[in-house]
Amino acid sequence: MRVLHRFLATSLLFVASGFAVANDVRILPSATAGNASPPEVYLSGDITDATVSQLSGLISSRGLQGSIVYLDSAGGDPQAGMNLGSLIRRSNMNTAIGKPGASPGHPAAGRCMSACVLTFAGGKFRFVDQASQLGIHRFYRRTAMSTDLDVAQVMSAAITAYLIKMGVAPALFERMVQVGRGQMEILGHIDAAKLNLVNNGVLPAEWGIEGKKGQVYLMGSQQTWNGTGKIIMTCAPNSRIKFSALYNAGDNNAFITRNAKNYSLRLNKQFLPVASLQSKPAISGDYVLASFTPDDNMLWSISGAEQLGFGFHTKESSTFYGFLVDATGEQDLVRSWIKHCTDR
Repeated sequence: MRVLHRFLATSLLFVASGFAVANDVRILPSATAGNASPPEVYLSGDITDATVSQLSGLISSRGLQGSIVYLDSAGGDPQAGMNLGSLIRRSNMNTAIGKPGASPGHPAAGRCMSACVLTFAGGKFRFVDQASQLGIHRFYRRTAMSTDLDVAQVMSAAITAYLIKMGVAPALFERMVQVGRGQMEILGHIDAAKLNLVNNGVLPAEWGIEGKKGQVYLMGSQQTWNGTGKIIMTCAPNSRIKFSALYNAGDNNAFITRNAKNYSLRLNKQFLPVASLQSKPAISGDYVLASFTPDDNMLWSISGAEQLGFGFHTKESSTFYGFLVDATGEQDLVRSWIKHCTDR
């Protein structure tokens, strides 16, 4: 879908009609007030250098590190948009599209257009609901100048480098420049996810064979909004494998170690009971660590799973803490490692 676009200035701005240009930053209590959760930040209006300075000051004075920044903006200066996104990333903040709703934690739908999309890309985790919109277009001056080509080349390189740094596919910039002059393209949510502009709280999984202190192991890890999970498989005596699950659940780490009573190997949507661990789960650095030796049937299932993880279950049968690591496309690596360990 495309909508007409009207520029509000003669400089290189990403600003669409239909929005108030006065900048507004609102800070509301967290929906989970009483915990250590940071407040919610709502930013609307034109994105300029002043916006960057304003948010920077508020981050320091109000302790906003780790907050979600909800954006509802027509855009503004693209360089300011990138500077604001970089500030958000340095402050370990996340981004979403929306404006204040009826109560904390329930934002109303919003729109993020033009340079706002660059700011949105700065969030470590980036969320969008079905009713909110992301709008992209090419940038140009309303009035031609002799230096336009030079400016365009520099800005193109800067935006592409910025997107790569933020973990967004540079193909997003290609989509921008394909939009007709004077128009805005509403980017579909599926396309936004394919371009990794939207990750909805899940970063790509990382798999590889690593070594430390003379020991080689296979590791898969994935960061999500709810914590980071790691799987480490090392070769064990008697041609077996030691399967270690590490879960960074933040403030819940201590609770898990105190209250977990049962454990499971998670494979896709299945929970396979783990009869016994090598030792009681313990906190190791930022992670809860649990290790066990899978039997042959488990190893067979592990070798073909698209998702691998672990579950810590409390005495309440309906309650568990745990994680999954995406193994799609990595099954051959997993199978090869299992074969390497079990054929010795």
